[in-house]
Amino acid sequence: MKNSTTNYSKPKQAVLPIFISDYLDICDPVLVFDRFMEEIDLEKYLNQIPAHVAGRIRYNPASMLKTVLFGFMTYGYISLR
Repeated sequence: MKNSTTNYSKPKQAVLPIFISDYLDICDPVLVFDRFMEEIDLEKYLNQIPAHVAGRIRYNPASMLKTVLFGFMTYGYISLR
């Protein structure tokens, strides 16, 4: 059977890799924290956010919460500077 996968990447594609998870270990704190946060039902905590009406599209509240909590987990309050 012939492999029909087409590779569209270029050698000078970007600074970041296509899949960051390929470079992270299975026990990396980022992956462990992400799996932990996926198990929590965040909808019951983020359900009172008003709907987007006008202006720029806002950030995903769950992603923003994950980013802030991971910053506190790794660097503590020093990340607020």
